[in-house]
This record gives sequence, C-alpha cells and structure tokens, in this order.
Amino acid sequence: MAEKTWLYIYEGAPRSDDEERRRIYIGIGKSMERVFEEHNPEAESLRNAEGTLIRQTVEPFSSREDALRAEAVAIHVASLMGLDPIYAAKDEDKLFEKDEKDDKSVTNIQGTKTSKHLGPAILTRDGEVAQSEMRETIIVPISADSLEGRVSAFGGNAGEVFIERAAQYWNVASDKRPKIRKLVAVLTKAHVILGSWEVDPSLEWELADPDSTCIRIPVPHPENDNVDDFKGKRYVGTLQPRGVYSPDIA
Repeated sequence: MAEKTWLYIYEGAPRSDDEERRRIYIGIGKSMERVFEEHNPEAESLRNAEGTLIRQTVEPFSSREDALRAEAVAIHVASLMGLDPIYAAKDEDKLFEKDEKDDKSVTNIQGTKTSKHLGPAILTRDGEVAQSEMRETIIVPISADSLEGRVSAFGGNAGEVFIERAAQYWNVASDKRPKIRKLVAVLTKAHVILGSWEVDPSLEWELADPDSTCIRIPVPHPENDNVDDFKGKRYVGTLQPRGVYSPDIA
C-alpha cells in the first residue's frame, strides 16, 4: 500500500541587505512530525533561524513517489527564482539526473540540478523557417496530445520514437510522392517545428489499412530529426489537417 507523504518547506528570510539569495529547504515526510526531527546541519540552522516560515501541503500526497516528484519540481522552480534550495542528500539520486561518467549530479548553466521529474515540453530555438523557402517538403500538423496510442509532442521523445507520430498516417497524393525528400512536423498552435527528417520516396509508402488512402511516409533515418537544422525554430506558413507542401510540389 502506498504511503501518504507530506511536503514541507522552511522558507528563510533575508538575514541582511547584503545577502544575495534567500535560503529555502524543501523536504518530504510520512508525518508532519518530520518537520521538527533531525535534519542536516544546514537545514536545521535554517529552520531554527529567526524569521523562517515553515509551510506544508494542506493534504498529503498519496505516495512517497508522488511527493518526490513534487519536491524535485519545487527545488527546480526555487532555483530559477533565485532562491538557494537545500534538500536531503539521501534523496539526491531520486531527485536529480546523474552524470554516467562520474556519478555526480548534472547541473545546468545556472548551476541548478536537473530534475529527473521535469523534461522539456517543446524544444524552441531562435529563428524562423518559411514554407515559401522550403523545397521537396511535406509539412504535417501535430497536436500536443497523444493520438491513437502514438506519442505526444513531448520534447523528451527521441526522433526514432516521435517518427511514429510524425510519419503516419497522411493522405499524400500518389503523383506528389516521388517529389518529396523531406518531412517537417509542426506543432499546430505554437507553429514550432518538432522535427525534420529525410524522406526516401523509393521506399514503400505503407497504407494504414487496405481500405484507406492514408499512408506512412518512408523515413530511412528516423533518429536524425533535425535535417537542415529546422528543429525548434518557428514555422512561417500554412497548415492543413492533411498536410501541406513546399511551393515546388504544391
């Protein structure tokens, strides 16, 4: 049976005008007695300091695993807000990613640790790609939700995983198929390019089923999802439910 678990916070007050970052401790426990039990020295110092606020979730999480996820997200957000988060070292391997080479926690540019429980929603980068400048390309719309068991547009999916969504199934006219050399998938509402792949029109264009005209676009190297460095850039052009084409094909 899952063990109900609380999340609690020691929220420190600035000790002086010179203090750059406020300290904050974020922890979890199976009862609120844990708040006042033994912690690491840094956490205890913060808890006992004048002006520290102690906060807790109004209701417990249904399991320790869910509470750990919430703790990891809270630590990440606290770091981004310019606070100085303290956490229990014994939970570090459950909260943060590790470097496979030296078993140290991975940090980002700001020095904040990378949570196991947060992933990229959508990769975005500066730059635009115009439909009018594309060649030999089919552009397909992708909604943010999963579809018929196929993956969503979640940014953590590798190209060879996401291709199962991007490449199928589309109504591509037979006279256009030999002209297509590139597949570009675009997030419908944000117009962000989710991936771009090489297409080999000489390969089989698989039908969804014998009674359908919709096909799977043949992509020989699904792992290479950033052909021409399009991925993450903003798409400028039209989108249609069945896909659109670059001007040379349309």
